[in-house]
Amino acid sequence: MLDVRNLCKSFDKKPFLTELTFQVGDGECLILLGRNSAGKTLLLNILATLIRPTSGTVSVNGIDAFANLKQVRPCIGYVPVAFEGYPELSVVAYLNFFAAAYKLEKRGRASAVEAVLELMDIQHLRDIKIGVLSIGERQRLLFAKTFLHEPELWLLDEPLTPLDPNGQIEMIELLAELQAMEKSVVIATNRLEDVSKLCDADSQGDNFVGILKSGQFAVFDQFSELQRKVTEADRPDSLSPNWFDEFFMEVTKK
Repeated sequence: MLDVRNLCKSFDKKPFLTELTFQVGDGECLILLGRNSAGKTLLLNILATLIRPTSGTVSVNGIDAFANLKQVRPCIGYVPVAFEGYPELSVVAYLNFFAAAYKLEKRGRASAVEAVLELMDIQHLRDIKIGVLSIGERQRLLFAKTFLHEPELWLLDEPLTPLDPNGQIEMIELLAELQAMEKSVVIATNRLEDVSKLCDADSQGDNFVGILKSGQFAVFDQFSELQRKVTEADRPDSLSPNWFDEFFMEVTKK
């Protein structure tokens, strides 16, 4: 489980994140939203232990992340929005490299690589160099790499954006499977249309929405509970199909 307490981050004494406290349990998903520069990617980078907070704590399974980096990092899987580096490596060489980096046993590495190639449906790309892959193919490769060490906490920055419609459907199903596997998932997105897709796909765990504004959560609630509250505020027969878009605009207006 992810447990964040009193998290603050400042740059040059200017606060960007302020007193964030929240938890994401096993099988739960938190979707982070907010205007540009609201701090979504910054928060993901802190949760991934790539940036130290100014104050506060981040714990994974009860272990203080920044006090125990070597112990906690293997529990984290971070999938950024952009794929960088390794253009001359083939897909299979890239996965073998990370299988070794994750310290998978040598005799099991080949089967682990084949398993994630099949899982992400990229077996046909195994000998293709990364530099010539499409954006969607690179996204699938990032997920395949992350599956190698079976992390308990998944941190995803815009996971649906690079994918075509078929890829988006498959990815939504995959994210639901992560929750069914009792993984904790945090997703940052700018696409409001993705929120209902991600939440409607879930039949296993709870989905929460956190809307960042001025470095704090203007909203942090379960998606179904937000829908119930909006329904109660309006007549059920007049609830707009775009109710969440309208809710987001109201919450984040200046």
